[in-house]
Amino acid sequence: MASTMNEVEIYRCLERGLVVTIFFSKKRPEKKTLQVKLETRQLVWIRAMGSKPDGTLNLREVREVRDGRNSKDFDRWPEEARRHDPSLCFVIFYGNDFKLKTLSVVATNADEFQTWKVGLQRLERSAKEATYQLQLERWLRREFYLMEKLGSDSVTLKNMKAWMPRINFKISTNKLRDKFQEVSRKDDIQYEEFAALFHKLIHVPEIITNYVDHYCVEDHNERCILPDRFQRFLIEEQKENFAENGTNVRNVMVKFLEDPMRHKGNVYFTDVEFEDYLFSKDNQVFDMQYDKVFQDMTHPLAHYWIASSHNTYLTGDQISSESSVEAYVRVLRMGCRCIELDCWDGPDGYPSIYHGHTLTSKIKFLDVLRAIKDHAWVASDYPLILSLENHCGLGQQRNMAMAFRDTFGSELLVEPVDSDFKKLPSPEQLKRKVILKHKKLPSEGRNAELVEVRVDDVTRDGDVSNAVKTGVMYLEDQIETQWHPHFFVLTPSKMYWTKETNQGDEEEEADDTTSTMELGDRPQDELHFGEKWFHGKLEGGRRTAIELLNEYSYLGDGTFLVRESDTFIGDFSLSFWRRNAVEHCRIKSKQEMGQVKYYLIETTLFDSLYDLITYYRQVPLRSPSFVMKLTEPVPQLKSHEDKEWYHDNLSRASAENMLKRIPSDGAFLIRRGQAGDSYAISFRADGKIKHCRIELDGRLFAIGSAQFESLIDLVKYYEKNPLYNKVKLKIPVSQTLVDTKGAMPRPNDESASTAYINPNELSKVFQNGDEQLYGDGIYHMPNDIFPQTKLRARALYDYTASRNDELSFSKGTLITNITKTDNGWWRGETPTSRAPMLFPGHLVEEIEEDEANDQEPLGTLQKGSVEIQGCRLERSGRPDKPFTFKIFTRTMPNPIEVAVDSEDQMMQWLEAIDQCTSKMAGEKMVDKLMEKRKCLARDLSDLIIYAVAVPFDHEKVLKKMTHISEMSSFSEVKIDKYCSQAYAHFFLHYNRTQLSRCYPKGGRVDSSNYDPMPMWNVGCQMVALNYQTPDRSMQLNEGRFLNNGKCGYVLQPDIMRRPEFDPCNKQSIKDVDPLTLSIKIIGARHLVKSGKGIISPYVEIEIAGLEYDKSKFKTNTISPPNGLNPIWKDQNSGIFDLICPEMALIRFVVYDEDTFGEPNFVGQATYPVICLKSGYRSVPLKNGFSEEMEMAALLIHVDKRNPKESDDSEIYSCIQDLRDKKENLQSNINELIKVGQFDRATRLQEDLRETEQNLIQKSAERRQRNFHSFIEQSISESKIVNGRFASNRPIVYSRSSNS
Repeated sequence: MASTMNEVEIYRCLERGLVVTIFFSKKRPEKKTLQVKLETRQLVWIRAMGSKPDGTLNLREVREVRDGRNSKDFDRWPEEARRHDPSLCFVIFYGNDFKLKTLSVVATNADEFQTWKVGLQRLERSAKEATYQLQLERWLRREFYLMEKLGSDSVTLKNMKAWMPRINFKISTNKLRDKFQEVSRKDDIQYEEFAALFHKLIHVPEIITNYVDHYCVEDHNERCILPDRFQRFLIEEQKENFAENGTNVRNVMVKFLEDPMRHKGNVYFTDVEFEDYLFSKDNQVFDMQYDKVFQDMTHPLAHYWIASSHNTYLTGDQISSESSVEAYVRVLRMGCRCIELDCWDGPDGYPSIYHGHTLTSKIKFLDVLRAIKDHAWVASDYPLILSLENHCGLGQQRNMAMAFRDTFGSELLVEPVDSDFKKLPSPEQLKRKVILKHKKLPSEGRNAELVEVRVDDVTRDGDVSNAVKTGVMYLEDQIETQWHPHFFVLTPSKMYWTKETNQGDEEEEADDTTSTMELGDRPQDELHFGEKWFHGKLEGGRRTAIELLNEYSYLGDGTFLVRESDTFIGDFSLSFWRRNAVEHCRIKSKQEMGQVKYYLIETTLFDSLYDLITYYRQVPLRSPSFVMKLTEPVPQLKSHEDKEWYHDNLSRASAENMLKRIPSDGAFLIRRGQAGDSYAISFRADGKIKHCRIELDGRLFAIGSAQFESLIDLVKYYEKNPLYNKVKLKIPVSQTLVDTKGAMPRPNDESASTAYINPNELSKVFQNGDEQLYGDGIYHMPNDIFPQTKLRARALYDYTASRNDELSFSKGTLITNITKTDNGWWRGETPTSRAPMLFPGHLVEEIEEDEANDQEPLGTLQKGSVEIQGCRLERSGRPDKPFTFKIFTRTMPNPIEVAVDSEDQMMQWLEAIDQCTSKMAGEKMVDKLMEKRKCLARDLSDLIIYAVAVPFDHEKVLKKMTHISEMSSFSEVKIDKYCSQAYAHFFLHYNRTQLSRCYPKGGRVDSSNYDPMPMWNVGCQMVALNYQTPDRSMQLNEGRFLNNGKCGYVLQPDIMRRPEFDPCNKQSIKDVDPLTLSIKIIGARHLVKSGKGIISPYVEIEIAGLEYDKSKFKTNTISPPNGLNPIWKDQNSGIFDLICPEMALIRFVVYDEDTFGEPNFVGQATYPVICLKSGYRSVPLKNGFSEEMEMAALLIHVDKRNPKESDDSEIYSCIQDLRDKKENLQSNINELIKVGQFDRATRLQEDLRETEQNLIQKSAERRQRNFHSFIEQSISESKIVNGRFASNRPIVYSRSSNS
């Protein structure tokens, strides 16, 4: 049927809806009506026509529509699935995370199946390719339909007010009402008026005024941009070649016209349409000429960076996450070209794939091969490398070899493509070929031979797969008196365990039932909501109101409160005290001309409840029996005072002492502030004690921009939602809990956060001299006052001290021994400072210490460990846990008690620990691991052609005794040596002819990633990362392979093939044009955050590349909070000097600064620097997984120039010379200190100090020149409008401010 229907007929059919059977993961299959909402490009399933949707998905989020019963939903109900013809089944994979959601559907017949298949493919494509205006309209319609009263096709002012937090926008009710009335004088508005109102809200006139006003003309007192002016803009500012053709320019404009009829007549932009264009993807900063394969693909494989995955089968951590065939599909469709198969002996003669000796689930080897076969060439035709981790016996190895041949057929590479083995073949020669990476037997020999598996960094790095025993045991939480499961790893000398693990508990996934957004009719932002007299939905209603008024009757007649009416929904009740009695009256409401009116008597109407109460506090209430004004409000009910977590009179120090004795993340208490007008929450997170002020905003309690009606509501919310860094409130801390179950305080406990320090008071220590230092008659070493800390940071900006107790530094300076304070001013020292001094904390970036080391095989997931050498074991059954035993060690005063689920499990653990208890037995087990050998089947060996895995032999490489088909893999720990200055040139030379692969160290069991840049810089082709982890490293990886059409192969720059090039020596870079990149952050749109409150965004720009090109810049934080349309006016311009731009990536990141001053990720975009366009550009934002965020974008200005050819070439050269001199001086000082030549080091420090001052001055001079150049250019192009221009003034920091 679908083959004979045209597109319009198919869409109409799907819009009416078709009956299908949907399979769910949590409930039995059901018949539903599945239909497409074309206006919003959504797929909706309902029980019956006209009913509310059971579920909804956005067609923009569809990643694949796959034929057949290929989903867990079908597997969950095998009996029901067998009743349906597989040819009528299809699965929709959708979502914005690594792990996609599924909608599993059975069509009624073959014709309807074909209709769905053709229709969904076209709709998915059209949804993703839609113009900006279409995307915006569909998004607005979705939001409108969520708000509208069912079937009314309209929304009210109250709906709009409640909608504001959802779009991260804060506006007063009065201002919103004014804008509402600009589009309609009715009680409610329909979609067209709603869209017009939204444009009024999001439009920021200053963007056009301050930056591009000279391209506008005035027409009937309105600004507009005519085609010839827009063409000038595209040519002069944007450097767009297509704009030479006027027809092309008009075609671009037509896509952004709000009035579709206007394209037939006089085409022009309004300033709103021009702003829409600037933020749109049509104006994006990425140059689309790089979105196709354009590089020379005939170089040897070793000349390319190759997109590579580690532990491809995992969807989460390496301890207990799910292994999934769909993970292979996901990375292949993301453009990955090297994937990993971790094979262990499985059932039915074929391996299972999973992370050995852990709780990760197992998947079938054959299922994985079929998935690879089906999806290998979807994103790229260039060769696919399968990296095999083989832990199987000979029989299953032979079956593996046969399966490879059967599945891939002629696509499997089984012989060299060229008899000349002098260089590796090219990606072009290997198109659509599957290459296996594994060890290989010598060419002559038996069908199976022993091959030595040398114990390299994998074992020494604490890989869990090399443990003696692993599994889940239970530890008792002494505070909660509950047993929690933990994953344990037993090694010959130690036993480690993770934080609490939820093995076997699958993530709770709703059955895709996206209910409509609940937007209450009484938004929290209404004027009365924060007033002390408003008691909301008072528990106990009239009875409680009477009790409160009796309690506060001493305040006199007129004492009052207002509460929501119990009887009349939407109305209020006014209760007040008069003549020793409580009286009540109803405050009514009604709609009048699009606005809610409130009244006591119908002749006197008020626009808001706030206005009504304000009026009757000034004008008496009148009745036949009395005349009286409302006077004092009844204080809010303090329902929190009897809660165990509340402490009315507790200092910060006392709170910290209590929390030190409850050493569990999530332990918390709330205390009243010393001033009495605020509260504070103190809690434990990440092993530290944190404090956060809770402000009183009228009657509301506020943390940042999140507001709550009571402290009880606040606690309930953060028990379900993270308060700080994924930590939720968990254990309420009372004095009774501390006395009965609190641990003894540990000596030197550093968990407490730094107390507030007033910098002005702190500076008196230096100004008052010895009296302060030695006033007690006790000699204090300087480090006793300012103890050495491990915290380090790197300066993001130049800073010149304004007082003698402040620190001056140039951009890039390393600041050490840092102490943080609560007011934003930190204390630290540089190589040239004589003591720790003050500086603004937001001008630097902390350098994270890599805490996970070789002694912690569980990395960041590790909770604890115990030495088991010489330990004693004792069985200790308990009524609640019969299978328990204790471990007594020589180093711990108290034993560790663990529990398991059965007698058999307990005996296995006791036996395994007993084998490791003696030192000699432990050494023998280590020797046994060191001597591992493995049999390799000839059948599998013969399939290894160009990726023969061998241990890296430095001497052989030096003597050129290696073969080009041999390649080595390195853990990040081992390869770190070859990225250093001493070995980088050697390793780069090796990588010009042979392949290498790098993978995360064993301690990264949380599936975190290392920084890939150093490995790419030394030519490592396959830098394997955990694709399932949404971190900076994967975002850099996405940016790296955005180039060359996302085909997974990027040709390394020519300079990397020059013999003299050394990535660690900038002097080796010759005949490469440097680049000065000037970027101004102008504004943003549609920034969203999860949880309560409105986003306070700032933007960070990072240059990642060669070490001497690395740089960062960050804007100030937007205040007041605004995520809908923030603009940056100050501290919004960064200048980046790049010596080797071809190697560099640029990463834009938007963060939300929370109430703790901590950054929370919002969105990002990463590009190769060479792929950027100039001019005013949009940066479409992506989430952590590099999936596009709907409508979210930055607006920036990009200026690219060769500094050697620009007006400031002289000062640029001077700055580069000063930077080189600074680096050399720092290096020499460090060397002199190492050998004890402190006098010479001190003399050089004076030179370094002078060099830094010169560098700061020259950088300031350069910025000033650029500023004046901007003004001159503005004047010449008539850019100054009404004497205004975009601010670029230097920033002045004052210690009187916390900003």
